[in-house]
Amino acid sequence: MADFIVEAAGLCKAYHSDAVSTPVLRDVALAVPGGECLFLVGPSGSGKTTLLSILGCVLSPDSGHIEILGENVAGFSPADQARFRREKVGFVFQRFHLFDALSAVENVQVAFDLLKWPRVRSRAKSLELLALVGLADKAASRVTRLSMGQRQRVALARALAGDPALILADEPTASLDAESGLNAMRVLKELCQSLEKTVIVVTHDSRIFDLADRILTLADGRIAGTGPAAGSSANAPSPPALNTRLIA
Repeated sequence: MADFIVEAAGLCKAYHSDAVSTPVLRDVALAVPGGECLFLVGPSGSGKTTLLSILGCVLSPDSGHIEILGENVAGFSPADQARFRREKVGFVFQRFHLFDALSAVENVQVAFDLLKWPRVRSRAKSLELLALVGLADKAASRVTRLSMGQRQRVALARALAGDPALILADEPTASLDAESGLNAMRVLKELCQSLEKTVIVVTHDSRIFDLADRILTLADGRIAGTGPAAGSSANAPSPPALNTRLIA
């Protein structure tokens, strides 16, 4: 993949409370090529999560231009935003956002329900995605019986439902210990490379910085720096072996 998945220029966003306006993003520009694993880093309040929310069509910018997957999303209506999120973007959250009363496979099926897939087909695909992240033997287990790292992999399987081109992850390792967090991120990156996904990760976790293809630093709502990852993760522990074959 060489084309740009995200192209943005002049993005501004402020939050308003009573008569007070607080700028959060100030003239942000970025371009993200297909297949890249980009990390957004910076101090709390720097605008990382707001930028990620705009990239996921959860928020709209106050001004500026942004195209995602060839669509001009800046002027989307709420209905257009919901359609775009559902069909084009996969989300991985810090606290997983799983349903405790459901099994691993049922949690993945929820995403297919939103896409209105037939139940038999959605269950087969959900089982396949769980196998893809190394959890085939945990499909029937309630998520409350899984480790935190396993729960994050269920969330990753769910994010891949519908074959989205763009995966957005908000602090995906914050609830995990060092080894589980690194393994979860290595699974995410390996899958997205093999399946040709683009990944954008908001993180404070310097332990996983080596997994980024590029790191973009925000400060005070602006791009403060950009560059390649600092080193190699060759000595990091490996996740379970992955089966990267997808059923059409």
